[in-house]
Amino acid sequence: MAERNQTAPETGSDLGNDEAIGGNVSKYAVLPVGYCGQPKKGHLIFDACFESGNLGRVDQVSEFEYDLFIRPDTCNPRFRVWFNFTVENVKESQRVIFNIVNFSKTKSLYRDGMAPMVKSTSRPKWQRLPPKNVYYYRCPDHRRNYVMSFAFCFDREEDIYQFAYCYPYTYTRFQHYLDSLQKRNMDYFFREQLGQSVQQRQLELLTITSPEDKSDLENSVMQKKIKIPKLSLNHIEEDGEAKDYGEEDLQLRHIKRPEGRKPSEVAHKSIEAVVARLEKQNGLSLGHSTSPEEVFVEASPGTEDMDSLEDAAVPRALYEELLRNYQQQQEEMRHLQQELERTRRQLVQQAKKLKEYGALVSEMKELRDLNRRLQDVLLLRLGSGPAIDLEKVKSECLEPEPELRSTFSEEANTSSYYPAPAPVMDKYILDNGKVHLGSGIWVDEEKWHQLQVTQGDSKYTKNLAVMIWGTDVLKNRSVTGVATKKKKDAVPKPPLSPHKLSIVRECLYDRIAQETVDETEIAQRLSKVNKYICEKIMDINKSCKNEERREAKYNLQ
Repeated sequence: MAERNQTAPETGSDLGNDEAIGGNVSKYAVLPVGYCGQPKKGHLIFDACFESGNLGRVDQVSEFEYDLFIRPDTCNPRFRVWFNFTVENVKESQRVIFNIVNFSKTKSLYRDGMAPMVKSTSRPKWQRLPPKNVYYYRCPDHRRNYVMSFAFCFDREEDIYQFAYCYPYTYTRFQHYLDSLQKRNMDYFFREQLGQSVQQRQLELLTITSPEDKSDLENSVMQKKIKIPKLSLNHIEEDGEAKDYGEEDLQLRHIKRPEGRKPSEVAHKSIEAVVARLEKQNGLSLGHSTSPEEVFVEASPGTEDMDSLEDAAVPRALYEELLRNYQQQQEEMRHLQQELERTRRQLVQQAKKLKEYGALVSEMKELRDLNRRLQDVLLLRLGSGPAIDLEKVKSECLEPEPELRSTFSEEANTSSYYPAPAPVMDKYILDNGKVHLGSGIWVDEEKWHQLQVTQGDSKYTKNLAVMIWGTDVLKNRSVTGVATKKKKDAVPKPPLSPHKLSIVRECLYDRIAQETVDETEIAQRLSKVNKYICEKIMDINKSCKNEERREAKYNLQ
């Protein structure tokens, strides 16, 4: 097994091709740029030089993100799936993102809830990572290869952590298991060696059967033949009954079917024999004069093999009817075969179109997701803090899963593998009974705590809007500043402040993120913010008008 035992000379380097991967990494320390000397705590050391290990290269993208390249299968460089490696020299509460960037599978169970395995020296039992921290997607930055990313938090500095695709089962463990079975001397278990693999490993042949049947099993596998029963008409007998067919005073003799055969099979073969014989005689009788009343006699097909089949006589009218039906069925069969071939070609074309359509739908879905994330980032950051670097926002939106970045804003939990998400209150600043929501907006602490226990997005948004603007401001404003189309002479009202609207969206986003991680659900619930505020403005205006009516009525009285 080839090894690489060195430290990373440079971070963020991208060799660009999987061909640069040699053997498995061995005690490979990833150091920051410009750092010299022994690795410190937090400078991760990767190792895959053990049985069933697989990790060919490590690139450091940032302080907490690493790109990992796995080696392909033996004698098949197109398949890259398995990984198994260890990480040590960690720091307590250190958070990282591992991107395995050269997967070859287009479809993976990682998209349906599967997660990598992890264990450590103090907890040797394999466990699965939470599925919410695992993402599988196609990345344009890595030659459009499939990438599996997962977030992790190290909680014990003295532990060595091991990550794997699934539960490892090594060749040595398999040999030990076979040896233990062989030592039991079980009569029904036989172990033989067929040969050796490319890497000089034994290829085992296991036979599980009763001892007395072992020799018979080998012979039956190679020599057993299946006997196909032959069709026989030796049991056909003549029936004494005769039928009258009107003007034709002739008899059609019936035959008995053999046991075990259906009447339809016997009748079908009898009709085919009659048609074949009459077609032959009809061709021979073209030079002879025949009368309409001439009777064609059926001769038994293959008389040498079926001597007991007697001749059957049918009238000419019945023969012609049977012949017409037979030709009609043949014509219908040809039409059905042609229609079947046309249908098959159409299905092949439709399958090709569906495959292309599926690829287009997948691309469109990715583009919609990127567009929605870009809009969310712009809306959440618009008006809060300094100006936004558009290139930075673009790079964040090109990332397939922005939740990966938000994972590192959570509070560390050193008692388990995975830290619990931080509460919403930790994000906002408390000072002298006031809560700072951002952009210089302060609200009363007691009202803010009451708001957090409010049920429903609608009530939460409406109460938050009243806390930020107040009823006096809301009743004279509109969300967009555009006049309503329901009234012809409607005058547009001043719009609400965009930066305050972004604060409302951000607070609602933090609340929803504590309940779900589904991006589609979050986007749908955030899209109703303007609707909730409009409803609150309408309620305020309606209550003001009712109050004016009551005062006017009171003055009149």
